[in-house]
Amino acid sequence: MRLILPLCAFCLAGLAACDEADQAQSQNIEDDWVHNPAPNTPAPEPTPPAEDVYTGPAEVGKYVLKFIEDAGRKGLDVLPDMQDPKLDIRIASLDSWGSSTIGLCETGSNRRRVTFDPDFWNAVSETQKELLAHHELGHCVLYRGHRTALLETGKYASIMYPIIMGTSTYQNNYDYYQEELFTWNALEMADKLARKENVHICDHEDM
Repeated sequence: MRLILPLCAFCLAGLAACDEADQAQSQNIEDDWVHNPAPNTPAPEPTPPAEDVYTGPAEVGKYVLKFIEDAGRKGLDVLPDMQDPKLDIRIASLDSWGSSTIGLCETGSNRRRVTFDPDFWNAVSETQKELLAHHELGHCVLYRGHRTALLETGKYASIMYPIIMGTSTYQNNYDYYQEELFTWNALEMADKLARKENVHICDHEDM
C-alpha cells in the first residue's frame, strides 16, 4: 500500500490537501443514491431558489441546496454567511494546482469560491459529488479545516478528513456524518475567524 502524503504549505493563507479514498471510484460510476431523512425529522426552513443562493452552473444547485437543508435539519442557518460575500461555484480545470487536484475552496473578505475539477466531477456518482460538495462547503461556509481523527472502527471521523471517503462508508453512517459536520463547527469557533482567509485544495491519488 502506497503512502499518500498530503500537500501542505503555509504562508498568508493556509493550504491543505485531501485525497480520494478509493481509486476505483473515479473509474467506476456507482449507482446514484439519495438519502431520505428518517421519519419525523424536523423539516428545515424553506430554501430559497438556487439562483439566489450562489452564482455558478445550474447543475451544482442541488448539492448546494442539500447542504443548506442538511444544515437546517441540525438547527444551523448557513444562508446569511453564504451571502457575505456570495458563494461562487465553478467547474473549471485545477491543473495549475496539481494534476490530482479535484476541489478548491478560496475564502477572503471579498471572495467565497468553490471550484470543482471537471475530470473528477464529470466521472463520479451523485454520492461522491455530494461528499465533495459538502467537504468544500464545509471549508468555504463553515470555515472548517481538515479533521484527521479516526473512529475506533478505523473509519474517518469526519467528512472533513483530508481523504474523500468511500461511498458505502458515507451511506452506512450517514446520520453520524451529518451530525458531525454541522455540530462540530460549534466546537471550532475559536479558530473560525482565522480560517476566513484560506485556500483549501482537495487531491486524489495519482492513477
